[in-house]
Amino acid sequence: MKHFWALLIKFAVIGTVLFSFLSIFNTASLPVILFISVITTAISYFVGDLYILPKFGNFIATIADFGLSFVLIWLLSALMINSTGNMLTTTFIIALTIAAVEALFHLYVNTHVNSNSAESVIPGVYKGDLMMTEFSEEFDSEQAKKNANQDQPKKN
Repeated sequence: MKHFWALLIKFAVIGTVLFSFLSIFNTASLPVILFISVITTAISYFVGDLYILPKFGNFIATIADFGLSFVLIWLLSALMINSTGNMLTTTFIIALTIAAVEALFHLYVNTHVNSNSAESVIPGVYKGDLMMTEFSEEFDSEQAKKNANQDQPKKN
């Protein structure tokens, strides 16, 4: 479930950035933008966030996500969008925007996906919130008085 939420957040970010730039500057259709978003999200999540991020850290993973996003978006848009504008410049700006958001997204991935903390994906709910019972001896006031009287030394 934690991977589902992370993929959904990443897809929303990449889809929003791609829709913002490709629909304005290159008049790309919505199905093409969604296809490029899905492919870029899936590949960059598994390569950048699950493989590179735990091994090399946030900075290297952000640079890797920039390069991966740039190459994927440039190749897919060159194949699928008949653009008259400068596709390289648009793709560079898209990849730069995605990389800026990825630096923040990696913080989320480190705390919610790559960690084994007690916090759940849902705020305020902890994985350790199970019904637990505390076991102790019964405390009876009459029995305690008798035991206290037996423990005291007798006065003569």
